[in-house]
Amino acid sequence: MNNPGQLYSEKLSFYTNELKQVSTKVKRFAWYRFIAFVGIFLPLIFFGWKIIALYCTLPVVVLFFYLIKRNLQLDKIKQTLLVKKKLLEDELRALNHSFLHFDNGEQFLNVEHPFAYDLDLFGAGSLFQYLNRTATVEGRQRLAGWLQKPLKEKEKIEHRQKAIKELAEMPLWRLDFLTEGNLFQESEEQYNEIRSWSEMKLGLNHSELLKWLIRIVPVITVLTAIPAIMGLSNFYLVTMVVIQFVLLFAWTKRVNYYFGFFGRKSDLLAKYMQLLKMIKEKEFQSPYLSELKKKVTEPSAGKVFGELKSLVKEFEYRQNILVGIVLNGFLLWDIRCVYKLWKWHNENHERMAEWLEIIAQIDAFISIANYANNHGNFVFPEISDQEFVFGATNLGHPLLKEEKRICNDIEIHGWSKIMIVTGANMAGKSTFLRTVGTNILLAEIGAPVCAESMKIRPVDLYTNMRTTDSLLKDESYFFAELKRIKAVLDRLAAGEQIFVILDEMLKGTNSVDKLNGSKELVRKLAQYRCSAMIATHDLKLSDMEKELPQQVFNKCFEIRIENNELIFDYKLSDGVTQTMNATFLMKKMGII
Repeated sequence: MNNPGQLYSEKLSFYTNELKQVSTKVKRFAWYRFIAFVGIFLPLIFFGWKIIALYCTLPVVVLFFYLIKRNLQLDKIKQTLLVKKKLLEDELRALNHSFLHFDNGEQFLNVEHPFAYDLDLFGAGSLFQYLNRTATVEGRQRLAGWLQKPLKEKEKIEHRQKAIKELAEMPLWRLDFLTEGNLFQESEEQYNEIRSWSEMKLGLNHSELLKWLIRIVPVITVLTAIPAIMGLSNFYLVTMVVIQFVLLFAWTKRVNYYFGFFGRKSDLLAKYMQLLKMIKEKEFQSPYLSELKKKVTEPSAGKVFGELKSLVKEFEYRQNILVGIVLNGFLLWDIRCVYKLWKWHNENHERMAEWLEIIAQIDAFISIANYANNHGNFVFPEISDQEFVFGATNLGHPLLKEEKRICNDIEIHGWSKIMIVTGANMAGKSTFLRTVGTNILLAEIGAPVCAESMKIRPVDLYTNMRTTDSLLKDESYFFAELKRIKAVLDRLAAGEQIFVILDEMLKGTNSVDKLNGSKELVRKLAQYRCSAMIATHDLKLSDMEKELPQQVFNKCFEIRIENNELIFDYKLSDGVTQTMNATFLMKKMGII
């Protein structure tokens, strides 16, 4: 795999130079277009309204429209280069651990989720923000969904791993895909409207009659134009034009409904069409991606979407009043568009949801593949389907800078195993719990983990680290915590297998009650097919290792006090901590 920083820098330099050249061309063609526009009128000034003026003007008119077309092409190229430049600049910032400019997915935040709130999945500085590069609304939703509900099946996770590995080796294709996706920034409302198309069947009264009207009426109108052109009679032409506007008036309600349904979406449809085309034209090797490609190839989703885009674009001509009057007066244009859109929707709407889902999955895969590419030192974990195992060497939190990241080893085999982690304030207990939870989650969505090696049997996650009280529900902090603990115990009692992470249990009660309640909870957890990590300041809870020696084991984060300073190494070790620092810190800060 190429060095991502070097590749991004090289491509950024290349596209920056290309952008300068294209910007110069755009300015130059703007002058050419202005000169050609002036040139249209010069023959009329010199020759007046003579035939020679017409002969001189027509080539300039043709040149003028060619320059307009060329200018639009250059402007599209310029916009594409601007998007690529921004994407590359964003990635270079991300490599320097600056990622707050990406969407943070705060709309997905749910404090009642089994683990999302505690593991900082969404919001500022979240794992979602760290991963997210999605260019579509549904791609963003799909990535959030994968994080909220990771996979549990070994085969499915390994298929995802293969897909992510393959896409990680395609940085330029990923860049092109994201560029096309970001050329048009869709809103959630626009996406939801298009998504709803697949979920409903449009009606069209008298469709068979319309099919013949849109063919016959325009032909008759064109034929009636012949005597008008020959100077014989305008009556028939005027009559047919009036008939077409009467028909349009009769269908105004239906035309407006269809325009509200399909109109002003050609740019968004063009985006989807291009993304589907890119998927169709790319050769994939991994089974997962190959299957997705097959679904957009047979039939060609890009072609079918292209037909819809063209139909919607034609329907949008009515927004130009003069063009709309001419088209509706001669070609029954709006009614023709309604019929064609109804026919297209009737034939294809059920497949739209699947095509949009494929775009979303590729979009989400690209985010994780980008993360894999940016972190070549991270590893894809070994997935087990045997008895529960979770082991890792040099396990670290991916959101911490490499130079500040302290890694630890961990090993848990079998069910009904409970690790009690003790340590002083700020010694690293909570960060370690989040490190474990975050890497388990990454492993289960098919992503590489921040470790030298890792093996895991996929398992449900449940955490209680950051419980909040609720004034709206009239709930105290303590009651909210009890509800979460009760919820996980109910799931375990129902036979679910869960990895439980608890940080300082029962914080809302007195120390004696807290210790007794904590011990009872440990005994309860030891009865179920679960594994648990419990961080605590209460050293007496570590005595549970003596009561349940085959199930409970102690780990700690130790600190040292040297020269009246606290020394933290953030390294996990066996046993129970021997040093606490609350009194020391209070004295040092002058509080006591």
